[in-house]
Amino acid sequence: MSVMATETNKITLLTADEEEFVVDEAIAMEFGTVKTYYEDNLDSCDEAIPLPNVTSKYLAKYEEEEDEEAKAFDEALFNTLDNEGMKQMIMAANYLDAKDLLEMLTQAVADRIKNKSVEYVRKVFGIENDYTPEEEAELRKQNEWAFEDLDPDDN
Repeated sequence: MSVMATETNKITLLTADEEEFVVDEAIAMEFGTVKTYYEDNLDSCDEAIPLPNVTSKYLAKYEEEEDEEAKAFDEALFNTLDNEGMKQMIMAANYLDAKDLLEMLTQAVADRIKNKSVEYVRKVFGIENDYTPEEEAELRKQNEWAFEDLDPDDN
């Protein structure tokens, strides 16, 4: 019995920082943005597909995640990212229209801010406090229950 090797089509992706990634077509087609570009430009499919909103650092992380299939790996990957790295991964997943990755990342962010202080959430999202100290004290008094049993903030 002979086994015939199948050749998979490769697609080159060009990141914002001019790095090229050669990936299997099946993986590239998981990105809605790449799939649309590819389908709209069949005549120039030998050229690298530009990804102006994705850097090589974060595309490489996604590529690593594709090679691994365990949920534990996803969690470990997200735990190694600081808040800025998480933001960059979300922006890349959103631009690429990688729905599964985007869903996992947004859940990771939700888990990261769950049961944290208002100050921590403001810091994570870069939100300026526009309340006066008096207004904030009044709101905390009115909603004391919301500030009970919070987890310690991460650094």
